[in-house]
Amino acid sequence: MNTMENNKIQIYITSWFRPDMLKKTIGYIIERTTPETYLINVYDNGSDKATTDMLYQYLEAGTINSLVLDKRNTGCLYNKLVFHSMVESTDKYYCVTDNDVYPPKLSPDWLSRMIDIMERHPKIGLLTPQLPPQCLQMPYKVEDEVIYAHAVGNTFKLVRKACLDSVVMDLPQKIGSYGDDGIVSGLIRAKGWDVAFCKDIFCFHAGQCDKWGYTEDQVSMDPRKIGYGKPFTYDIVNEETYEPEPRYRM
Repeated sequence: MNTMENNKIQIYITSWFRPDMLKKTIGYIIERTTPETYLINVYDNGSDKATTDMLYQYLEAGTINSLVLDKRNTGCLYNKLVFHSMVESTDKYYCVTDNDVYPPKLSPDWLSRMIDIMERHPKIGLLTPQLPPQCLQMPYKVEDEVIYAHAVGNTFKLVRKACLDSVVMDLPQKIGSYGDDGIVSGLIRAKGWDVAFCKDIFCFHAGQCDKWGYTEDQVSMDPRKIGYGKPFTYDIVNEETYEPEPRYRM
């Protein structure tokens, strides 16, 4: 646990509208993560005034460490290199998530447990909690504490900095691009790193709800939503750990 003792883990949140979900995400990070082990940073993609005003108040209060307010909707791929450039050379890990994902309440906390897993598995470059539907991540091998997959998303994704260092020059930097999970995961797997999600640590995707938590106008502004099917819902057995019913877990 030397990493936790020497460096706070930077947690980066991509924000686009949905201030109520964002408020819960930040609140749960603070409530469910060991104090003084992390810093919260938010990149907002052109949200409304209600969202940006709330974020500025968080910045002024010291609740978040940094805030980028962009008038554009930059998409998902663009921010990957932005976040990577914000960590220090000595940082070993950092975390990337979306504003509609909630971390679990665990003891020890979710972040320290995930770092311990990464320390035991030095070839894993990206690690996330488990989240149904797992098929989207294309899992291919189950081990004692991790499940190896072809791609993982921005769901409290713990990033090994050295892993991203090895592919950073190959990542395209393009405004409005999506498909970032597959692109990043594919590049690092081609370099010999592994991608995985946890076997016994879960998170909750609150955005899997009616209209994904957006208004009708906001849905029309996201080109991905046109081709999306119905949001995926499932039953959980614990409201704090987000462990799903056995049929929804691996």
